[in-house]
Amino acid sequence: MTKLSSDHFPADDRTLLLLGLLTEQDRHGYEINDFIERNLDAVIRLKKATAYQLLARLEGHGLIESRAEALGQRPTRRVFHLTEAGRSHFQRLLAEHLPRSEALIPEGNVPVMFSEHLPPAEVLAALRERLAGAEEQLAAAQAAAERSPCTSSVGLALERILWLTRADRDWLRAAVARLERELGAGDGTSTG
Repeated sequence: MTKLSSDHFPADDRTLLLLGLLTEQDRHGYEINDFIERNLDAVIRLKKATAYQLLARLEGHGLIESRAEALGQRPTRRVFHLTEAGRSHFQRLLAEHLPRSEALIPEGNVPVMFSEHLPPAEVLAALRERLAGAEEQLAAAQAAAERSPCTSSVGLALERILWLTRADRDWLRAAVARLERELGAGDGTSTG
């Protein structure tokens, strides 16, 4: 397969993740996916099918190589190895991505923007439900952070998730309290 110029190399967080996981050791696809699912689910979402497609793309660009490996009675599996070009690309991506300050635009802002088009009691009920979901997400993030992270840098990423999740939960608490006060003042009854 013809290798493309480095300008066309995949350059997103998922690429950085897969290349980073291969910096320490060769891994087979199932091992990569299992590691992400068990250890990094709170940090990044990457479906198995997407991971395999991206691994094939990285191999097509010469950033990784794969070999078939048979072990005992197990089916043959593909083991991925980071090439020198892949190591260089990983270092370049890491140096580019780490200092970036991305806009924090969480999903779910659009329905908040138009919430005045629903009855206030319905908005309050929806935000209470959303708050309960945020509390569950925070509990899951705390559990992930309490497990021994595989590296100190993974621990740092989990800490960031905790801070961001707490901030969203705190905003939801304040919004629910404000709506409860407004609804209570509007009809003389308390909804809390």
